Amino acid sequence: IDRGGAMHIRTIKVLVRIVVERDEDSFYAYCPELKGLHVGGDTEQEAVENARNAASAYLMSLIKHNDPLPVGSQDASVNFGDFVKQIAGSILGKHHTRIEELSLAT
Repeated sequence: IDRGGAMHIRTIKVLVRIVVERDEDSFYAYCPELKGLHVGGDTEQEAVENARNAASAYLMSLIKHNDPLPVGSQDASVNFGDFVKQIAGSILGKHHTRIEELSLAT
């Protein structure tokens, strides 16, 4: 709130990585940088939307508790075997990665 009594809302834009995999009759999505964020959905789009909603809630909780945002941070070390598995999975259609932009009003 400023001196004139007007309330200002700050918006933070965050990019999150969402990995989507087929899981028999449904889809599974997770955000590797947001520990513990795993969701499902009947369709790929529903899994992505569930991941977006969960990521927004996750990040808002971090902001509320003054915790650092892990989004955008990457481990500098790369395990070549994991890298090859990830590329092979993408090529074979087992999973794919999306980058989604979230706008968070704080």
